[in-house]
Amino acid sequence: GSHMRTVSGVCADVSEYHPNIKNWQIESYGEPEFHTAKVHLKCAPGQTISAIKFASFGTPLGTCGTFQQGECHSINSNSVLERKCIGLERCVVAISPSNFGGDPCPEVMKRVAVEAVCSTAA
Repeated sequence: GSHMRTVSGVCADVSEYHPNIKNWQIESYGEPEFHTAKVHLKCAPGQTISAIKFASFGTPLGTCGTFQQGECHSINSNSVLERKCIGLERCVVAISPSNFGGDPCPEVMKRVAVEAVCSTAA
């Protein structure tokens, strides 16, 4: 029989402060709470994320399929996404400097661009 693996790409491109999330602080028991934007990657049912083709927390350029690193880029971007996403059908990664081992460029509005590969189990 044939052992065709279906492979497809999935992308996410999310800015640090999502425009459609209220950015002001919400009082919760006296503690200011910030809404953190999150990267959602989701493969088709029966597929899992098998590789991270591109990941950049910083100021990536381009669009899905042609992403490239911008002037600001966290060197941890790929390993963070691989650790949190490889082998899963879907994953969610919060966009925060602490998640990416530090802030590659403080005072700059950052984004996370990710291009992942989904494949069916061999």
